[in-house]
This record gives sequence, C-alpha cells and structure tokens, in this order.
Amino acid sequence: MKQVGEYILEQVLRVPVSLSKKFAQGIPLPEEGKSSVTRETVWIADGGKDKLISQVEVAERFKKEGWMRTGRQMETMRDVLGAWSEINYEAVSKSINSVDVEESDGVYNSQGVYKSSSIFDSKNIVWSYKLFNCQYMLGSRDDSACSFGVRVKESIYCSYCFEVSWSHKVSRSMFVHDCTDLVECLFCAHLRSKKYCVANMQIGEEEYFRVKKMVVEWILRKYDPYKKLQDYLD
Repeated sequence: MKQVGEYILEQVLRVPVSLSKKFAQGIPLPEEGKSSVTRETVWIADGGKDKLISQVEVAERFKKEGWMRTGRQMETMRDVLGAWSEINYEAVSKSINSVDVEESDGVYNSQGVYKSSSIFDSKNIVWSYKLFNCQYMLGSRDDSACSFGVRVKESIYCSYCFEVSWSHKVSRSMFVHDCTDLVECLFCAHLRSKKYCVANMQIGEEEYFRVKKMVVEWILRKYDPYKKLQDYLD
C-alpha cells in the first residue's frame, strides 16, 4: 500500500513524496470491527452496526448447512423477529471477483485495493470511496474513469490531478473546480477548454511552470485539507 500510494503522489506532483494520512482527510474510510462469530477483525463501510460477519465466514457456513435451520412454530411477531435476529448478521469485508484487497469493504471486480469502500472495476486504489473504472487513485471519492488522482472528487475522465472536484476531462491540474477540458491549470473554477491558467488568468508556459513548482512546494510544506482559503490569507 505504501509503495502504491507514494507512486501515485510522485506521478501527480512529479517529486518524491512520503505517504501521509492527510491526503485521506475527509474521505469516508472503512472502520475496524469484530466479527460476532469468531471475534476476528473485519472492515465495515458503514459504522454503527452490530452482529457483524465477514464474507468469508458467510461462505464457510454456507458450505456446511446452506444457512438453513430446523423449522419451529412461530405464533407471534416476537417469534418471527426473534428467529430473524438469530441469523441476521451484517456481512462486511465484502469483496467479489477481486484480488489483493486489504482492510476494505464493498469491492467488486477490482485489484490492489487498500482501506477503501464501494470500489468497482478499479485497480490500485488507496484510501478512497465510491470509485468506478478508476486506477491509481489516492484519497479520492465519487469518481468515474479517472486515473492518477489525489483528492479528486465527483469527477470523470480526469488524470494526473490534485484537489480537482466536479470536473470533466481535466489533466495535470491542481485545485480545480467545475471545469471541463483543462490541461495544466492551477486554482481555477468554471473554465472550459483552457491551458496554462492560474486563478482563471492566462499566463505563459514558462511562468506557469514556475508557479506550479511553487504550488507543489506549498503542498508539501503547508497544505492542510481541513484549512479554508481564508486561513492561509490571515
């Protein structure tokens, strides 16, 4: 996991970066729990539930008895609900047609998933939530068809991006919101089909990469996902 996470960061920021949990801040990650059957550790996407059982434990019991029980008389709703409570475990640590899945829940047709949930048809995912057909994503959520993204949210077809949200076809950009068809842009919002823009201002290529280097250094030294813009200006 550490190697994959740092590889994603390096590809996005273009400098070697040590993996930090700050890149996952605000992402709903699976919580640790205990199986009600074996007391082994399980991982659950939605906390606050009891009577947990891992997907593996469900399968093992199915092999033995198919989860069927001997019939008994039920005269009242209390009888019905009591019988239901005896077998109504919450299946967690769920993974279907997936490999190399660790500390995750709700992973489907995916490979290389760590501490994430609701991951579909994706590969090499770390600390993320609800991704579809994505690869090499870190600290991201609610994305589709994105790759090499760090803290990418509610976006589609975005690649090599950092802190991009509600955007479409954005690449090699940072701190972008509600944009489409952007390449190499920084701190932009509501733009369409632009390149080398900073705060919605068009600048030259050389000047752009000078500013981008400054931004990357700022991310490594002072960036905090929980801080608001005004916190940096005060």
